Amino acid sequence: MDLGTLVVLAVVGLVIYQFWHLRAIAEKAVFYANQYCNKHGLQYISLARSNAKFKAYKGKLDWHVEYQLEFSSDGEIEYTGSLICHGKHLVKVEVPAYRINT
Repeated sequence: MDLGTLVVLAVVGLVIYQFWHLRAIAEKAVFYANQYCNKHGLQYISLARSNAKFKAYKGKLDWHVEYQLEFSSDGEIEYTGSLICHGKHLVKVEVPAYRINT
């Protein structure tokens, strides 16, 4: 095996690893979104990745991923918020003002 082949194999391996890592982050984000909705009495609708960057946060280099969180508070009106993760850790959840059922 020559050096070129090793470099190609290393790059392919890195791409595959990053794909699985992003999938693991997405699965954790769905867990966080469901947990947030359950805690606040909201109906979870969907979660979609809107942005992903590889950057440092609090000294740790990992994927910084932003998701659009769709939810409903009354089963009729749909709202869109955002959920931000750095790696598998939840950084922030932002939701707009929504109607509360009394």
